[in-house]
Amino acid sequence: MFDALPGMGRKGQQVLTVILLTVVVLSVSLTSYLWGREMLEKSRDQRNFERMETFIRKLNDNIKEVSRRGGRTEMSIDLPEGAELKINEGPSGELDNITLDFTVRGQMMTQDRDIAIVGSEGSETPIIYSPDVVVARSEGSGGFYNIQLKLYYKNVTVDGIPQSRIGLEAPGRTISMGNTKLAIEQGTREDHNGFTVNNVKVRII
Repeated sequence: MFDALPGMGRKGQQVLTVILLTVVVLSVSLTSYLWGREMLEKSRDQRNFERMETFIRKLNDNIKEVSRRGGRTEMSIDLPEGAELKINEGPSGELDNITLDFTVRGQMMTQDRDIAIVGSEGSETPIIYSPDVVVARSEGSGGFYNIQLKLYYKNVTVDGIPQSRIGLEAPGRTISMGNTKLAIEQGTREDHNGFTVNNVKVRII
C-alpha cells in the first residue's frame, strides 16, 4: 500500500490527525471567538447567540440560492425576548440590508466596532468573490450587551465597473419580534443603464 507519509509511524499519524481536527474546529469557531462569544455568562444567552448567528447565516444562504435559481423557500425562528428582525430597503442606489438585534449578558466583549463574520466590509466586490456580508456589532456596559447582526450584499464589479447586485424587497411588514416566519422568493429584476439589481422578496408571514 502506498504510504503518503513515509517514515511516519502510527503514533505520528494519530498526532497529525488530532492536529488537523483541532485546526478544523478552530476554523469553524474562530470568527465568533474573536469578538467575545466565549465570554457569555449564561448558557441561555450563549444558545440564543448561536441560534441568531446560525439563523442569519441560513437566511443569507437562502437569499443567495433564490437569487441564483429562483423559486421560493420558507424558514422560521423563535426570536428571544426583546429581539427584533428588520428588513431595511435602502434608497435608490444604496444597499439594502437585514438587521437582527438582541441582548446578551457577558463579562467582556469587543465593543463599538463592526466585525465581519461573513465576507468583508465594503460596497463593491469583483465578480470572482461572493458579495454577501454579515457584520456583527456589540454595544453596552455593566455586563449587558446589545448585539446587532447585519446582512447585506455588495455591488458586483467587472473590470472595476459595477454590474449587478442582489437587492432585497420587503412586501408587507418590515419588522418582526417573537415567533417569526419568512417566505423568500424571487422578486423583480431592475436594469439601470447596464447595472442590474436582482431582487429577492423577503416576506414576514
